[in-house]
Amino acid sequence: MRKSSARDGGARPQDARSSESEFTLRSSLPWMRMLRDTARSRALRYVTVVFMFAPTAPATLAAQGATWRVSTAPTIRIGNSDALDAVLSAPAGATRLPSGNIVVGDQGDFALREFTPAGRLVKKYGRKGKGPGEITYVFPLLRCGDSLVANDIAGSANVFTVDGTFVRAFRFRPTPYRLSCNSRLQFAMMGSEADQNMKKEPNRSPAAYWLARADTTTTIPLGSFAGAERIAHRPYPLGRDPRVAIGPTRAYVALADSFEVKVFDLQGKPLPSLIARVPRVAATGEDLDAEREREIAMRGEKARKSLELEYATIPLTKFLPATRDLIVDTDGNVWVQHFPRAGAKTVPWTVFSSAGKVLATVALPSPLEVYEVGRDYVLGRYIDPDEAVPEVRLYALTRR
Repeated sequence: MRKSSARDGGARPQDARSSESEFTLRSSLPWMRMLRDTARSRALRYVTVVFMFAPTAPATLAAQGATWRVSTAPTIRIGNSDALDAVLSAPAGATRLPSGNIVVGDQGDFALREFTPAGRLVKKYGRKGKGPGEITYVFPLLRCGDSLVANDIAGSANVFTVDGTFVRAFRFRPTPYRLSCNSRLQFAMMGSEADQNMKKEPNRSPAAYWLARADTTTTIPLGSFAGAERIAHRPYPLGRDPRVAIGPTRAYVALADSFEVKVFDLQGKPLPSLIARVPRVAATGEDLDAEREREIAMRGEKARKSLELEYATIPLTKFLPATRDLIVDTDGNVWVQHFPRAGAKTVPWTVFSSAGKVLATVALPSPLEVYEVGRDYVLGRYIDPDEAVPEVRLYALTRR
């Protein structure tokens, strides 16, 4: 991204500078001084108008930094082929390899499958099982530098090289509810809430947050903060659901109460938060209906009847969560997703630098769950709201 400087606003072509010098020499005449003062007055009024009518955040966020856009249509689609071996069961992570191929974590018979950009399957590994290099239920697949970490919901994690070679397995202790990694195989984690705190009405219990390495011998506590909002043991639809992320030098926690992201160094020391001025949004019945359809799309049409009955008894929250998702891109920038609205085709993401500066606001497709953001692409799972067919899609990203 091109950095702005004082020269950007003041630089002029050589002939313009010569004209200005000539104007300065002649401005000693009274009528020329009057013309000059009038021009200055108009310029000041123009600047005042610009700032008086500048919109509030988040609309101003993009104006403060660069204009970043994603392509209208995906440039790569995995899972939309008629070939049976290219059909995805339930994607749970994806990453783009240096070759351009895409590795998808899937909850089918083989947890890891590699596809060409054209969607052709070239390799599958991590078959279902409990032996070395085998995975029962991957959730999620993480790209950690030169390693792929397939976390098994049963409690173990399998490490593969990017070419698919199994390296080793290990266990996280305690078992995380959410986790993220950086290129050094360091992890940011959130634990589960205590069972005794679960209630039938919407509630939110505290959870532990910590840092760890892949050998799990050392953990660094970040603190005890609010966990996921729940009804009994299920996530509360439209409830606040925290996210964690980790970059090269910082770890991040978004609790979704407000548009604030807690920041820690990798020794667990709290640092100034990332904050944007985003107003609270009242929840509507349409938002709850959209969340129900999103869950049906994720779990399959066979779950529609039971979910419709369940959602009919769920009380509507007063306000939507401030944030939904959180991810660190390959440059160490922090992407924070605003909570998507019913009927909206896109949802804004605010992008912060690791130093806390707002870089841009990017509109991404609402049905896209982002797995990875590279220098020139955004990769994630897309579930078509009408067809409910899961795909992994890559969109081209332009940073200006």
